[in-house]
Amino acid sequence: MATSESSFDKRSKRYLILAVMILSFFVVMTYNYFLSTLLVEIAGTFKVSIGTASQIATVSRFVGLVIGFVLSFLAIRFKLKSVYVLGTVFFALGVLGSFFAPNFLSIVLLQVLVGTGFTVVTVFTVALIGETLPLKERGFAVSLTYVAQFIANIFVPPISSSLVLVGTWRTVLVWFILPLSVVSIALSWIFLPSKLYSFSAKPQYKEAFKRIIINRSAIACLACVSLLTFLFIVPTYAVTFYRMDFHQTLKTAAFYSSISAVGGLAGALTGGTVVNRVGRKTLAMTMTLVSGLFALTFSFVPNLLVSVALWTAGTLTLGMCATGFRSLVLEQVPGFRGSMMSVADMFRSIGFITGLAIGGLLLNIYANNFHLVMIMYGVAGIAVAPVLLLSRDPCVA
Repeated sequence: MATSESSFDKRSKRYLILAVMILSFFVVMTYNYFLSTLLVEIAGTFKVSIGTASQIATVSRFVGLVIGFVLSFLAIRFKLKSVYVLGTVFFALGVLGSFFAPNFLSIVLLQVLVGTGFTVVTVFTVALIGETLPLKERGFAVSLTYVAQFIANIFVPPISSSLVLVGTWRTVLVWFILPLSVVSIALSWIFLPSKLYSFSAKPQYKEAFKRIIINRSAIACLACVSLLTFLFIVPTYAVTFYRMDFHQTLKTAAFYSSISAVGGLAGALTGGTVVNRVGRKTLAMTMTLVSGLFALTFSFVPNLLVSVALWTAGTLTLGMCATGFRSLVLEQVPGFRGSMMSVADMFRSIGFITGLAIGGLLLNIYANNFHLVMIMYGVAGIAVAPVLLLSRDPCVA
């Protein structure tokens, strides 16, 4: 009986740790959707174009790329609680600094803190899932990271648009995102153990990268990480697209974003439950094709409700795709999951940097032509499927 209780306690402790980290994952995602919702207001404050204002996120991702490179070394050593907590502290400081930012350059420079915090939390969370949970539970656990992301997309746009009515875009930072950041710091400090996980042996750094580089399937998955990321950039410009092309109010456009995110949440939850039955690779390939087609077409539909419906359908299938795909990436090099996920985060950052930079450039050159931007994102999403043909699922005999 005592053994059963001990097993139950260990399992409960694992899930408590996971819950704390999922909350932190949610918190670092709020900044992204805050930026995308209030892109017009931020651009107006600093007197820059919408395309230029969107590059705030590009800088954040570039910092994440650098930090991800560092973490790819640290990820195969002991995971220290202090590193994770420090990441959440950096994020909070970046949020606070953004509130006081006097000019565009200052808020861009503050992305060093925001990007560092974002990368630490996202990399450590997924790596922990691979090391602490049984194989059958990892698919659903990974889906929780996307659940957190889509929940952030559901609540941040309407909250941001409401708070702007009683203040400015800066009000969202100090009344909403900063308090959540402080809660995340406190819970991480209280509940996370000193070592998030450890390895029985310390492998050499070169061995981890060698195992990844010589693995054709792993390389194919890494290429797909960058391509699939383009579809996750769609919300960055979608709210502004509906405001400018369909002449919707901020609150209405934010509401459409929330509707789309509900679809993504449903997709992530559904994907987490069916991934073991359908297969990681099959689920990812099928859903990325469908999601890419929806992203390619929704901005061209002249009917507002149909356009929103297509965007929502695209987000739903993206949620399903992402769950299967991230689980597939996690298992590519089982002995080096931490390093694999940190390298994958580097490629994700490359995708965000490239997608945001090209998107902003297209908007600046072609007078806010959002159709061209969505074509690019849709084609990138569709391209994931044929590249995934080069991959394999190590968990399938």
